[in-house]
Amino acid sequence: MTKRLMPDDFYTTDTASTKDVASRAVSAWKLDGEPSLIGRLENFTYQAGPIGRERIIRVTEPSHRSVAELEAELDWVSFLSERGINVSAPTASDHGNLVETFETADGPFYVSVFPKAPGRAFNFRRDWEPEFHRALGELIGSMHAATMVYSPPEGARRRISWVDEIRDVGQFIPRNESVARREFDTVMDWAEGLPTGPDRYGLVHFDLHFANLFVDPPHTITVFDFDDCQYNWFASDLAVPILHALLSFELPSTDPSQQDWFYGPLLDGYTKHMPVDDEWLRRMPGFVRLRRVDLFAWICKLLDVDNLTDEWDVRAMRRIREGFNNREPLW
Repeated sequence: MTKRLMPDDFYTTDTASTKDVASRAVSAWKLDGEPSLIGRLENFTYQAGPIGRERIIRVTEPSHRSVAELEAELDWVSFLSERGINVSAPTASDHGNLVETFETADGPFYVSVFPKAPGRAFNFRRDWEPEFHRALGELIGSMHAATMVYSPPEGARRRISWVDEIRDVGQFIPRNESVARREFDTVMDWAEGLPTGPDRYGLVHFDLHFANLFVDPPHTITVFDFDDCQYNWFASDLAVPILHALLSFELPSTDPSQQDWFYGPLLDGYTKHMPVDDEWLRRMPGFVRLRRVDLFAWICKLLDVDNLTDEWDVRAMRRIREGFNNREPLW
């Protein structure tokens, strides 16, 4: 999903409470300056600190994630960072915790803090070129290779699986969206029959679109926002930027064999760390379909799809619906 400030009535929680929590987090993490709200979607996101040493303060409601779920996410992200992968890893509070709980009149909120990723936001005119695609593929491949040797701490809660996540969000597809509901059922039946060996399936970011990374020119990429990480096929992490390229930049095909200028460098970078066989390349359009219907359901959950005003949302929904009607083959 796009990261932008939402209408004031999008959340029922008073932002005065979250601002207070963010201010208390500044003290708990010994940060400088006052926090400023920079994002409000599934979490409340603040920034604090001087230029060059900015920190991102993520405030989470218990209805969205439990402490155990957050700790599972942050343990994995810390592991990736320790392996030398460019991710925005969490920093511990003055009490040594990656997650702190702050009580308010509106109930508890959970806070985690991250360094702001180096570089700048992705820019299509500057960055949409083969070397960026190659660097993105290499980063995703390195994450997957590391994940194959990752083990969660003993007794810790595991992150959610893809099937639980998509079934949960799928309930928000309106009954009158018959084409979308048919597509949801079709791709779910397809995915539930796929093998889940350790060389193909594990923890993935699952929201690796272009708003969740920064570019440090010329082509160093740092990934952040692992809030949606889950157990899924590694191919699903490649399907996310492919779908968002389709939605945002009119990439004309979901077939990796058709667009050498994009898929060639992307897969060249990826295979520096992870092998890709022809069987899974043929399945890539299916993973794009799975991500497409998942994204449609999320938009239905978060927004009034009959009264969209944001340009990206309107364009994305139009292209998503076009994708439902031009279904790629499932292997």
